[in-house]
Amino acid sequence: MLPKFIVVPEVVRENKIHFFKVPRLGSYMAVRLEYQTCLFEEAYEAGVNDMIRVNELKRLQDEEKVIHKQT
Repeated sequence: MLPKFIVVPEVVRENKIHFFKVPRLGSYMAVRLEYQTCLFEEAYEAGVNDMIRVNELKRLQDEEKVIHKQT
């Protein structure tokens, strides 16, 4: 069984961490994802719906960032 969390005190200097873009200061969090299969139409639709939801949340977050920068 995996631990619920692992603390990485210095993420930027940790060799095991790969950055797809420029490393940024802040926290690092990895989440274990488990699924049985994605071979069914329902699973595909759930993934598409989740992607739409995540994109909407990201859009709202970006709007909040712009508002925060203006204040």
